[in-house]
Parts: sequence; C-alpha cells; structure tokens
Amino acid sequence: MSILVCAHRGASGYAPENTMKAFRLAYRLGADACENDVHLTRDGAIVVVHDHEVSRVSSGHGRVEEMTLRELEALDFGEGEKIPTLEECLAFFDASGMTLNIEIKTNDEVYDPALVEGVGRAVRKFSLSPRIIVSSFYHKSLVEMKTRFPEIATAVLHGPEIREPGAYAADLGASYSHPHFACVNGAFMEECARHGVRVNPWTVDGEIDLRRMKELEVNMVISDFPDRALRCLS
Repeated sequence: MSILVCAHRGASGYAPENTMKAFRLAYRLGADACENDVHLTRDGAIVVVHDHEVSRVSSGHGRVEEMTLRELEALDFGEGEKIPTLEECLAFFDASGMTLNIEIKTNDEVYDPALVEGVGRAVRKFSLSPRIIVSSFYHKSLVEMKTRFPEIATAVLHGPEIREPGAYAADLGASYSHPHFACVNGAFMEECARHGVRVNPWTVDGEIDLRRMKELEVNMVISDFPDRALRCLS
C-alpha cells in the first residue's frame, strides 16, 4: 500500500509556513499534497495563514478578521514572503497536479459562513474539486461545506475527544478523519474502516512515528518534513 505525503502548511520544516515558498518547496521535494489554513479578512478576501493573530508569523500585529487584504499584504511573512490569497494558492496547485487540503480556521467567536461559501466558490472556479479536501476543527463548517458544495471532500480534524471517529465522520458526511497521530492505533483504523472513512494523521515528523503510521496503513500522513516522510514510508 502506498501512503501519501501531505506537506503541513507547505514544507514548513524548511520554509516560512503557509507561504508560496513553502508550497513550491513541497512540490520540489515530491510531496503528493499540501495543507494550508484560510481566514477571511475584514474586506472579505480569503487569505492563507494559520493564526487568527499575525504576530507569530509576520512582521506585524493584529487579527486577520480585523485587517484588510492590503494591510496584510504589506507585512513580511518570513524571508520576504507575502501572505498568499486562496486563489493564488489554487492557481499554483492547479498547475502542479498536487492535492490541496484547505483547513478552515474558525470558531464560535469569529465564524462567518462567507468563508465556507468563498472557499467552495474558489474551488469550483478552478474546477479542482477532485483534488481538494476541506478540513476543520469547527465541524459545523464541514456540514455547511457538504450542504453547499457536495462534490468537495471533507475531513474531521480532531484529537482524542472523539471516541468513534469513523462513525462521527460518516455522520457528518466526511470522507476522512484527520486525527493527531498519537490517537491512531489498530482499533482506531478498524473503526474508521468499518465506516469507509480514510485516516490522514497530523503532524507526523519523527521517524519512529512515521514508521508506525506505515505499519498501520494510514491513507496519508501530514508532515512538516515531506522529504523525511517520503523516505520513511517508501
């Protein structure tokens, strides 16, 4: 069985996370897929960044939902990289042939259904549905995605709080479970298999953990170091 490798926020072990530099490097290293994170700006643009507050990953300060796209584009997101828009990413992944896992970063405090709508419309614009997975810890957004855009595959992001991950994902219409890798064991894999749910654990960086995921025959690993993952899984 061939296990796929997804570069977490691009090849973020080597390049600034969630930047075009990280995505291009992941492609050069041979990753099958990349994962990114999306937020809405104050003026309704969809940008690729992990945190709600930009100080950890950029030269600036402030919350993404309170800033305009122009304000965000003026910041340095590491090594001179600018914040990408979702459409910029989709154009790259369209040409690359890679799969893209788009994580919707939201919660009860900042949830806006326009983010789900915008992601779905952008994916349709590029006709990329067969190569897109939409994931989130905010599972309401996954239900809305499947309702509005049923052709887009979804994935339940979670930790140990979900005891029957396969049944839970299937009930939400999700094709994938995206657990923290420490949650995954033989019983986990069997329960997901019973419900037709594939398992893509995150963030698997250590060689021992990568080899354990290989033994368990997960579908895909999400890793900061895609070259290491490819080597351990081969």
